[in-house]
Amino acid sequence: MVNLRQHINSLYAQDDWHVTSRLTLNLGLRWEYATPLYERDNNYTNFDPTTVSMVKATSGDIFARSLVHPDYKDFGPRVGLAYTYDPKTVIRAGYGISYDFFNRVGSAQEGINAPQALFGVINQSIPAGGPVPSTFLTTVNSFTTNIASPSAFNPVNSNVAYVSPDTKWPYVQAWFLSVQREVLPNTVIEASYTGTHSLRLPIIADYNQANPNAPGGTLGVQARRPIPGYGPITWLDPAGNNHYNGLAVRLEHRFAAGLYVLNSFTWSKALGDSEQALETYPGISQANPQNVHNLAAEKGPSSFDVKLLNVTSVVYQLPFGKGRKYASGMNPVLDAIAGGWEVNSIINASTGTPLNVYYAPSTANDVTGLTNDYRGQAFERPNVSGSAVGQNQGQMVNNYFAGYAFTTPPANAPFGNLGRNAFRTPGLSNWDFAANKYFRITEGIRVQFRSEFFNILNHTNFGPPTVITTSSAFGTIRTTYPPRQVQFALKLIF
Repeated sequence: MVNLRQHINSLYAQDDWHVTSRLTLNLGLRWEYATPLYERDNNYTNFDPTTVSMVKATSGDIFARSLVHPDYKDFGPRVGLAYTYDPKTVIRAGYGISYDFFNRVGSAQEGINAPQALFGVINQSIPAGGPVPSTFLTTVNSFTTNIASPSAFNPVNSNVAYVSPDTKWPYVQAWFLSVQREVLPNTVIEASYTGTHSLRLPIIADYNQANPNAPGGTLGVQARRPIPGYGPITWLDPAGNNHYNGLAVRLEHRFAAGLYVLNSFTWSKALGDSEQALETYPGISQANPQNVHNLAAEKGPSSFDVKLLNVTSVVYQLPFGKGRKYASGMNPVLDAIAGGWEVNSIINASTGTPLNVYYAPSTANDVTGLTNDYRGQAFERPNVSGSAVGQNQGQMVNNYFAGYAFTTPPANAPFGNLGRNAFRTPGLSNWDFAANKYFRITEGIRVQFRSEFFNILNHTNFGPPTVITTSSAFGTIRTTYPPRQVQFALKLIF
């Protein structure tokens, strides 16, 4: 058990300045101080590349306990602007810097480190086509090797963690500009631009990443490590750099005469060289770089990048029945059947999200020996040539990457030319619909009947294809999102 501790303190000053009757400025400045994570009983260790040893936390100041220098310079300015151009038009803009004081990076930053907590590493293999060696260790009998015993800690057979003592917290610069105008009574249109720049994002990699084999070489991972006395060293490298730019257009008809309409369209691009571990579904877009020493080759779409997105929402109260515009005096029996209905509709359509195609390396091609992104596994990409070809759905589900040729790179150059997140999943489109009605029982009691139809058109939205080129299932799609679903409900309101 790890008893993590962290203290966060913030100071801020803020003021609204009404420059004129039309222009208002919002000005602010935050100073934030968050201690590095430390453990209640100082059961914290860190790898020290200078001495090539494990250093343990001690009592004392925050550095002694966390093994990371505190950062006292996290200032976050804020600037906001609102300008009334005319009675129907408003312009807004803003800029700010904010900090992230905890990252979901799994055990790489949570003090689970050797020798008090061990991630054992066993390098073994089964000969191709041959019998399983009698010395082959399974999950159960591997513990007989003392691999989980702190007293028998061997850095070659363990996966330790390293956080640089000079690590600083990630921060995000964000800015926006919007113009909103009332074009009709109860109807507004707004166009806005939003941008962000994220810096010092954590990249999880192997600090002891193995060098590639020599031409024709077949050495295993450990024999090629730059620090031969250690196995994989999970490294929290604060080098990530991501950008987002988006244009959004929103049309809203506020509720009037029983009708509400909202349409939101976004055209955006998210680019960067890093992802957060444990953030995406396995097999779609993995977090880690193929080569942590060449982050320039990692620049590509972020895993959450959606180029085009449109969502239309409608709420409409049919104008028939008691209290409505038409037939308000209709027969109570007829009103119970035909009056007082409300329909809701949500239609969304979007382009697909990025796919990171990679291969499962042989021992000669592997550079980390790890199998989890949150411990620093490298996702090595293949070489690729060719271009996409047109195909129907029946062809697509069996050969999604038709037209491209993928090859596994040689062991002396295991990092392929394919870019990170170079492909995309199929796009999505969906229409959800609902029809609801209230039945008045007494003055204070009502029953609501709800009928809801999800994916009412029963449109097939395909899941992602298999993206591991060395898999026999590569390029095939065998999953879909849910088909049409219908549900009815009654709700008593009193």
